[in-house]
Amino acid sequence: MSQISKSEATHYPAPSPPPHAGEGQGGGNLATTPTRVPLLNVENLSIEFRTRSGVVHALENVALSVFKGETVGIVGESGSGKSVLAYAILGLLDPAARVISGDVDFGGMDLRHATESDLQEVRGRELSMIFQSPRTALNPIRKAGRQIDDILRHHGNVAGPAIQAKTIELLTRVRIPDPARRYHAYPFELSGGMCQRVMIAMALACEPALLIADEPTTGLDVTTQAAIMDLIAELGARRHMATILITHDLGLAAQYCDRIVVMHAGHVVEVADTDALFRAPRHPYTARLIEATPRADRSLRSLASIPGNLPDLRRSDLPACRFAERCERRDASCDAPLQLNAPEPNHAVACWKPL
Repeated sequence: MSQISKSEATHYPAPSPPPHAGEGQGGGNLATTPTRVPLLNVENLSIEFRTRSGVVHALENVALSVFKGETVGIVGESGSGKSVLAYAILGLLDPAARVISGDVDFGGMDLRHATESDLQEVRGRELSMIFQSPRTALNPIRKAGRQIDDILRHHGNVAGPAIQAKTIELLTRVRIPDPARRYHAYPFELSGGMCQRVMIAMALACEPALLIADEPTTGLDVTTQAAIMDLIAELGARRHMATILITHDLGLAAQYCDRIVVMHAGHVVEVADTDALFRAPRHPYTARLIEATPRADRSLRSLASIPGNLPDLRRSDLPACRFAERCERRDASCDAPLQLNAPEPNHAVACWKPL
């Protein structure tokens, strides 16, 4: 099996690895020690969307734990449910969405049952998100600096002239050249990388405990991608902030994440420390993802695509394992209800025929 290593990456020190002994479908989160409680704990979360063409079973019994100071990557193909999970954590689901079951605990606060007023107080201050498209997320008719001012005014306990000074300080911190001038720029006057840095400044304005970065380098050139990710990692290390990195790029996850959660068609199929996952993936889907990931030491011809497509999540006859119809290891045992098992410490896999 080919391996992607993070050993040569610029990477901040990881916390002591949390124990992971039962996280995912049907079994709740992997066991945690009494002295180490997750900052974020998602349990058995199931979500569906009611659409004109049918009910989409977007997430099924998903669980996730994130500890203070660690970076957790959530990887998988488009349509795996990565962004839906992020929006569910933030309480920003589409009106067509319905939470069937599950709990979302953030620092002792029940986010799933919190009022919108309570969520608004938490979002931006304790829990922030960098969205996929900064040009879409930013208000096109409001100056970039003013949009950061709004966050500080509402959450940052900053008032008067100090707000603008703090915003310029934040723009400086995210390495925007000539920040005093760029404070007055509209988003259309900034490059994609600059807009992404403004989004990072907004997300980190109030020093949140948890940052969710949803495909933060989409549409950026390779050099800018590296600069943005290094910036997020540096700021996270400085503040001991937890980070969730949502990406389809396994190379990026290998370089910047302490632990990785692999999702496929609304299921969590594997959870492991980063080095262990790339050294010895246990789920066939994870192995296929790694084989399909470009590497500098391999030719493009050596890449192997994943056969088939994600199943139609509107189906009423979805198999217990949603990867089964694409998997060469499938047999009758795969029809049993799916659950995450831990074949070794800090590594769990939801598969009846693991590698």
